[in-house]
Amino acid sequence: MKYRYVAAFLASLLLATTSVADVLRLKADHPERYVVKKGDTLWDISGHFLQKPWLWPRLWHLNPQIRDPHWIYPGDVLKLVWVDGEPRLVNERWSSGQKREVRLSPGMRIERAGAPVPALPYNEISPFLQSDHLLPEETSTSKLPWIQGNNDNVTAMLAGQQLYVKGYVALNQQYGVYRPGKIYRDPETNEVLGQAAALTGTLVTTAREEGDVTRAELVKNYQEVMVGDRLMPIPDRERLDMTYVLQPAALAKPGHVLDFGGIDDVTAGNRNSVLILDRGTRDGLKNGDVVAISRKGVMIAGSNPGNSDYQLYSPAGKRLMASDKRHLPNEIIGEAMVFKTYDKLSMALVLQASDTIKRGALIGNPEQ
Repeated sequence: MKYRYVAAFLASLLLATTSVADVLRLKADHPERYVVKKGDTLWDISGHFLQKPWLWPRLWHLNPQIRDPHWIYPGDVLKLVWVDGEPRLVNERWSSGQKREVRLSPGMRIERAGAPVPALPYNEISPFLQSDHLLPEETSTSKLPWIQGNNDNVTAMLAGQQLYVKGYVALNQQYGVYRPGKIYRDPETNEVLGQAAALTGTLVTTAREEGDVTRAELVKNYQEVMVGDRLMPIPDRERLDMTYVLQPAALAKPGHVLDFGGIDDVTAGNRNSVLILDRGTRDGLKNGDVVAISRKGVMIAGSNPGNSDYQLYSPAGKRLMASDKRHLPNEIIGEAMVFKTYDKLSMALVLQASDTIKRGALIGNPEQ
């Protein structure tokens, strides 16, 4: 009988611990009401209320009677309420019966007033959405059309010049011109994951020449277009999916920061930096997933306090490292949201960072 009571007590303790861990933690200075402003993002709004903004879906109360209930607009008033002991954020417009959409007769288009609040600042990620900056591993650059040259006998070409493309392309079609860059590999397995690609310009194909050669006009330059640069279609801007729902990532295995998007030779990242990650859709990553970024614990030599002053690369330090080496614990230094996924790679925007982020930093699931 005594053991039964002990077991019951332990079970109740476990349930209590679990319920405490599952409760959303509000900031001490959280508001009771918040008026959405132009320029806000969902991350900003969530950060006013939650200690862990990536848990936004648990705070935001979706009204099933409202079409696209995850959309919030400037001017909306968000109110904090409690449901079954859990905090919930509701839109006062819903409770007052106001709606954000105008219902017209059947077959007519529903128009909305203004644009909904984005999950993150689009101006930081739009250049990466409007053109490809990564070549998936399965897209072999050797199979892509390429710049063969022009009759001005120059290797670097500028907007307004006629040039010739080798390989199949559609006529009267706009293409992005890309320069293949570094190849990305898995740091642990050495598997090829993809390749960097710098957008150097855009062109329009104008006339078919002999064989598989096509004449084109260079429309715009971002850099000098060079012989050997590759062509890929430019994504249709009207079809870009720029709606994201914040959610914690559910990676089965941690990954790494491989590189930084945008400017060449960037060696460290911070808030609003674009990261290239070695995890993609095959690893379960989705657009809107929030990942935690951790700094690796440094390696130390020896566990004896008397050895703590040894330099790792001194003769004594090397001897200790060979016999007794260990890492200090990893430290979370920021969070980033995935906004573009490939099979084996993805791109993420740093939403907050307490320290600079370097290549090789670890990525994993955020605390919940």
